[in-house]
Amino acid sequence: MNVEITIKKIINSIFDSFEKGDITTLESHMHSDVSVWDVFTPELITGENNLHDFHRKDQNQKIKRGTLTIEVNEPLITIKHKTCLALYYLNFSYEEPNSISGQVRVTDVFIQENNAWKIIHHHEGIVPDKMHSLE
Repeated sequence: MNVEITIKKIINSIFDSFEKGDITTLESHMHSDVSVWDVFTPELITGENNLHDFHRKDQNQKIKRGTLTIEVNEPLITIKHKTCLALYYLNFSYEEPNSISGQVRVTDVFIQENNAWKIIHHHEGIVPDKMHSLE
């Protein structure tokens, strides 16, 4: 299968799994040495054990907020040997009782091991409001 198609399927699977509360499938796409900068979490999350604890807590906060909708935009994918960089935006919206919405910039770094692509680093950041920029 084409690498770009594989990477896009993984990205979509991750966010579909998050919305469904399927931590096992979500984490199946992560490397054992993964690191994560999450949009709602100030500290860096590293390694499988910390990632699993984070995902459990993240699912709890998701449930408390309200129904979640995520729309992932088309990623810009660069492949170099056994490394892949995927850059994309996603829009999220939580409904009541604790509604919040926004746009997030995401960088995923994938590595290929044993013919499988795994995320070694996932970085999320809220897109700054243009009203607050220096322009």
